[in-house]
Amino acid sequence: MSEIRQLVMPKLGLTMTEGMVSEWPIAEGRRFERGAIYLVVETDKVTNEIEAPEAGRIVRILVPQGETVAVGTVLAEWRAEASEAGLAQAVLPAQPVSEIADPRRKKASSVEMAAAKRLTEAKQTIPHFYLSAEIEVSRLQGLRAEWNARGDRSRVTLTHLFIAATARALARHPELNRVWDGDGFIEFDGVDIGVAVDTEHGLLVPMLRGAHGMSLADLAREVGILVARARAMALTAADVGGGAITVSNAGMHDVTWMASIINPGQAAILGVGAERKVFRPDEQGAPRLAREVCVVLSCDHRVLDGVKGLAFLNEVRRTLEAPEALFV
Repeated sequence: MSEIRQLVMPKLGLTMTEGMVSEWPIAEGRRFERGAIYLVVETDKVTNEIEAPEAGRIVRILVPQGETVAVGTVLAEWRAEASEAGLAQAVLPAQPVSEIADPRRKKASSVEMAAAKRLTEAKQTIPHFYLSAEIEVSRLQGLRAEWNARGDRSRVTLTHLFIAATARALARHPELNRVWDGDGFIEFDGVDIGVAVDTEHGLLVPMLRGAHGMSLADLAREVGILVARARAMALTAADVGGGAITVSNAGMHDVTWMASIINPGQAAILGVGAERKVFRPDEQGAPRLAREVCVVLSCDHRVLDGVKGLAFLNEVRRTLEAPEALFV
C-alpha cells in the first residue's frame, strides 16, 4: 500500500500568504482520477481549482470547507492508488425505458457558486436603478474599420471602445469614481474599469487598471491579456477587486439591451447590447438609416442619483458619437 501524502495550502501568487478552502469536491474516503479537481481555494475573490497530480483516494480532511489558513498548512491526507480508468466495466442488464426522463441535478462550479452568492447579495442590498440610451455608432464603426485595416496595431472591438469611453467619462466626472461603504464613500484616485468575461467556469470580472491613461492600442492589448487570464483561470489577486464600474458587452449574443446586476463592491455597471439598424428622421424629417447600440447603466442609488447618472451616461454617448479622440 502506498504511503500517506499531504495536501497543503498552495502558494498561488507572489503575495499570497493565506487562502480559504472554498470546496472539497472529493469527499473523505472517495477515489479520484489524475487531473480531477480535488481542492478549490479562494484567495481575495479569485477562485482556483487544484487538479490531482495522479489517481488516489482522500484519506482524511483536516481543514474544513470555509476555513482560512496560511500557505503551507496541511489541508488533507491522501494516498496514491492505481487508476480505475482502464478497468473493465460490468455489463448491466437493459432497463425499461421510462416515458418521462428523470431530471439530473448538476453541482455548480465554485465560480458559479461564488457568483450566485455575491450577485444575490448585490441585488438584495444595493438599491438599483436603471438608465438607458441609444448610441449612434456609424462613425465609430467606420473609424474602427480603418484602424483594423492597417494591421500594424492591436485590433479593436466595440468592447474596447466602450471601455475607453467609460474610462474617459469617469475621469471627467471624478465625483462618481467612488463606492458606498456602510456609512460613507470610498473614493478612488485612479480609473479602474471592470471587464465582464464569460468563461466556461462562469462570469469573471478582472479589472483594467489606469484605463483612462491608456492609448487605444495599449487598452486593447491589456484587455486581451486579462480576458486570456480569466479564461485560463489564471487571474491573480492584483487582477480583481476595486473600481467603481464594470462594462459588460453582450452584443455578440444578439441581445437588444440588458439591465445588469451591479458587481458587488462597485457602484455601477454598463450593459451593452447588439448593434441595430433603424430608420431615424434627419433634420428635415426624412428617414435616415442609423446604426445604434442600446446601453443600460445600472446605478447604486446610494452613490449616484438620476441627474449624476445621466450626466455620466451622456458623457459616454458623446465620446462614442464623436469618437475621433479615441483613435489616437
